[in-house]
Amino acid sequence: MTKPRKPNVSLGDAAYQAIRDAITSNKMKPGDRVSEYMVADWLEISRTPAREGLRRLEGEGLLTSHPKRGLVVADFDEAAIHELYAARELLESMVAGMAARFATDAEISTLKHMLEREAALADSPTRMFEHNLEFHRLIAEAARNRYLVKFLQSLSDTLSAHRRVSTLVKPERREKVLQDHRDLVEAIARRDEAGAREAALRHIRGALDARLAVQRATPAG
Repeated sequence: MTKPRKPNVSLGDAAYQAIRDAITSNKMKPGDRVSEYMVADWLEISRTPAREGLRRLEGEGLLTSHPKRGLVVADFDEAAIHELYAARELLESMVAGMAARFATDAEISTLKHMLEREAALADSPTRMFEHNLEFHRLIAEAARNRYLVKFLQSLSDTLSAHRRVSTLVKPERREKVLQDHRDLVEAIARRDEAGAREAALRHIRGALDARLAVQRATPAG
């Protein structure tokens, strides 16, 4: 893991970003212990900014307090997964409808191009996962609401931290994602706000079912 050395960034912000990146890239995995001493030593900073970064991540749900081990990278039980996906349903359906209203012709063209690229990635779950993040980020940006973009990014980071459970391991799931994305882009291109919201809801509900199925079949640890 590299140390942050960006100009005009506070040490607390740098610590937050470095730890967040390590968690969302799965370099730090669910259950891994993390402390201000470890972070301070790793980033060669004092404990105060390290503590600041850890507190922010705990507030966002990426870290959680364990009764015996202290602060650890958060893991999610089924109740938490249901809560996270309920939040996705609300936010992403709203964003999809707003994108159908506000997306520029250039943004719609980019989304269509992304569909073409995504079809070529169907044999690579890892590359498709990364592409999927970018696809949904572009839709959020097309909604023209920076606060929704921020909320969705935080939610995406929380889910990305749990990548030991992948919903794209099965070819049939990847094909379903491709079709869901086609339906979503077609609705946005038609300026069909209700259709875009419905397509987003179907997609998120399918993603929840797939995640739960894989998680139940995946040994912990």
